[in-house]
Formats: sequence, structure tokens, C-alpha cells
Amino acid sequence: MASADLKARMNDMGLLSPIDPDAYSKWRPAPRLEAIHGKVGGFLGNRKANASLLLQDVKELLNKDFELRDGVAVDKYVYSRPAAADIIDDLASQCDFVVTCIAD
Repeated sequence: MASADLKARMNDMGLLSPIDPDAYSKWRPAPRLEAIHGKVGGFLGNRKANASLLLQDVKELLNKDFELRDGVAVDKYVYSRPAAADIIDDLASQCDFVVTCIAD
């Protein structure tokens, strides 16, 4: 379905998009990695117990299956807010990819 058609249908139903329209002009996705074998993974948690457990399990599975060079685990300061710029900058400078989750 075309983007315009989707917007029209959402409008007809009285729905609003949760996506910031300016987000696409400010940010772009990182290029896709061809492989993660031997890479450094970042694991960004939200300070909730189940998020930490889930991320630890994902980290262990990725390390087992792809022999990560390293895994950097960090929590953002406040679970309900975006990660602070210093956390994002640190992960971006140290890691080849980042896994994040929200879990209660």
C-alpha cells in the first residue's frame, strides 16, 4: 500500500501516526552489517529487571553463535526517556551494532 493511501486510511479512521515527521529528515538508519561474527555488540537496557535479563541472554546467544569480539552493556539513566547523548556517543564509538529492548 502506498504511503499516501495509508495516511488517508489512518485519517479516515481518526488515527494519528506515532512517528515524528521530522525524524526522517534528522536521522537515517545505519548501514546494514554484512555479518556480526567477531564484531563488538552494544546492549542498551532501560534499568528494568526483565530488560537486563533479556539483554544478557541475547548477548550470551550472540556471543555463542557469532563469537563477538566484545559486548558493551549499559543502561540509560531513566527508563522512560531516550538514552542520553553521551551514552549514544559512547556506544556509537565502541560498537559495530547495538541491541536495545524495553521489558517490564
